[in-house]
Amino acid sequence: MTTVLPLSMEDRMGFLGSILHFMKEAEWGGVVILIVAVMASAIGVERWLRIQFQYSINSRAFMAKLKKYILSDNIDRAISLCNSKPNALLPRVLKAGLTRAKDTPEDIQNAVDEATLEVLPKLEARALYLPTLANISTLVGLLATVLGLVMAFDASGEQVDAVTRQSYLQKAIALAMHTTVLGLAVAIPSMLVHTVLSSKINAIISDIDQYSVKLINLLSAAQKSGTKGSSHRDEEAAND
Repeated sequence: MTTVLPLSMEDRMGFLGSILHFMKEAEWGGVVILIVAVMASAIGVERWLRIQFQYSINSRAFMAKLKKYILSDNIDRAISLCNSKPNALLPRVLKAGLTRAKDTPEDIQNAVDEATLEVLPKLEARALYLPTLANISTLVGLLATVLGLVMAFDASGEQVDAVTRQSYLQKAIALAMHTTVLGLAVAIPSMLVHTVLSSKINAIISDIDQYSVKLINLLSAAQKSGTKGSSHRDEEAAND
């Protein structure tokens, strides 16, 4: 069995030194890409924490508890259950329907739709910036590559000594290659993070759509059964 050893201080300093070397060789492009990397990292971490630990919930278990309260005609307990998860998005949407439990199915549907429209912007906020930042990082790398090639061609045509020309060519190629590598190194993780976040966002939206329909059906069925029970009691009272 192979044991993976943690990086030593020398290895860490060597890795950090490599990054600093890339930044130095990339010049202005490295600074721009570093700013993009910080922005993408901040957005990715913030969105992950909120979606994973605030907005998400075990929807199946939550709906099972909610269903028991609705079938026992205990709407107040169902609303209290939703209030116990104030940050999760699914309970907020379902609570909007529960507060209109005695109204018509159309009114319940409208309340659920309104609540859904309110929570979706919170779910998708800032996540859409990640593909844009990834594209900016890639384009900055491409721009630096083109500029480096232009500098290389200019150097080959200048009437200077061989040593100066070689130094100029090395600087131009270093700018092009290092900036391209940095740009891709930021763009690829940004796109991967965006893909993961998008899958979680779509899962939450799917849960909201699915369980809001189930809630409306449950409340409608509860209203019909209550109406039938009330009519049956009225008939018995009239016969007496």
